[in-house]
Amino acid sequence: MATSQSPTEPTPIDHLSSLPDALLVTILSFLPTEIAARTSVLSRRFQHLWKASPAVDLAFHKFKFQSFEAVASGALLSRQPSNPLLRLHLNVTSLIYSTFISSLLTHSHSLGLRHLTLNGDILQADDEDIQSIVRTVFFISSLESLSISLDAFSIVLPSATSLTHLKSLFITPPVISAQVERLLLEFCCLDHLRLSELIQSSAAMVNLSSSTVKRLELFAICPFGQETCSVGLFMPSLEFLFLSQRSSWPLPCIRADIPLLRKSVIKLPLLRHRHVTAVAQLLNSITHVEELSLDLNESEGYPFCNLLEPGKEAPVFPNLKHLDAHMCFHELNFEAAVSLLCRSPALQSLKLVHKDADEFTSWTREKRKMYDWRSKLPRNVNGNRQHAYFSNLHLKENNKGFMKLLNKSSTRKKMKAHN
Repeated sequence: MATSQSPTEPTPIDHLSSLPDALLVTILSFLPTEIAARTSVLSRRFQHLWKASPAVDLAFHKFKFQSFEAVASGALLSRQPSNPLLRLHLNVTSLIYSTFISSLLTHSHSLGLRHLTLNGDILQADDEDIQSIVRTVFFISSLESLSISLDAFSIVLPSATSLTHLKSLFITPPVISAQVERLLLEFCCLDHLRLSELIQSSAAMVNLSSSTVKRLELFAICPFGQETCSVGLFMPSLEFLFLSQRSSWPLPCIRADIPLLRKSVIKLPLLRHRHVTAVAQLLNSITHVEELSLDLNESEGYPFCNLLEPGKEAPVFPNLKHLDAHMCFHELNFEAAVSLLCRSPALQSLKLVHKDADEFTSWTREKRKMYDWRSKLPRNVNGNRQHAYFSNLHLKENNKGFMKLLNKSSTRKKMKAHN
């Protein structure tokens, strides 16, 4: 009986070798430099190909210094200006060799470096080593984006800079507000600014002024030994604002001139009754927004209104189209939210999410009953009051549920007035 022969297996084709050098270099640019360097053993063609990558990613903690020096020299110090460097990521865990790191940054400048990320844990580093590197960084005039994410107690920004082409600046270590204010005046192209911790330099007001910044992210503002702090934002081109504050710090009073603001995200943990004025003032400063996201947590032994000062009317939001609010929608907050919605004529979508009172709030010595904190949102299709979603509110046929929400509050107010 004849047996059928298995078909012969096709000869494997080396597709990688058929790719042009330019495409291979692009592929290698997406790899950490330590991985890209390993391709040098594949063939004679790959021996130096990784050194031509326009992006270099070096993590100091993955090497002994001699190995780090060899890889860094091959990827950076031996590179000629004819082979420009576009992106550099340095992850440093020690500044013992700060002179060598500074030499890498200086040579990167000569290669036309555009995007620099510098991060690592250097809490034990000498202040002078840190400042030496920071000064070097701020004089790389070709930079378009700069991200400094060092686990340091603070850094001192230089009094002058050559970053005239900088469009994006992210700084994670604490910085003094006066230094930021001074540098903002020199950045003529800055578009995106992110500050993780801004330290108020004195009892004076913090003034952040820029005619070019369109995106601003402030994660924490540390007051200068006082219960309150004031922040002035004078940014006529600002379109996006993110603001957060650490729970243990006072909430800053913000006065803003930001007429082009279109989107804002506000996250405020552990609000207390004394913060209401600051929250109301913040809302009055961002009335031009089209999209607003609020995430508020109150932390008192009794419910209080987070959004409005007692006896004050809600601000008018003439352009507000999308509102996303996460907070405890007890009766006071619910009524304030409805007042705000009534003064938002352009609203198209709405997302309200009830946040239960935390353990601290629930077990305070006032021993208020938990129904004081219950959600007053209308019952949704799931039969609970944990959230309320509305969309396409600009269409009349979709307004029924929304109008029911508004009427519920107004009916309650009339009953109170009658009693």
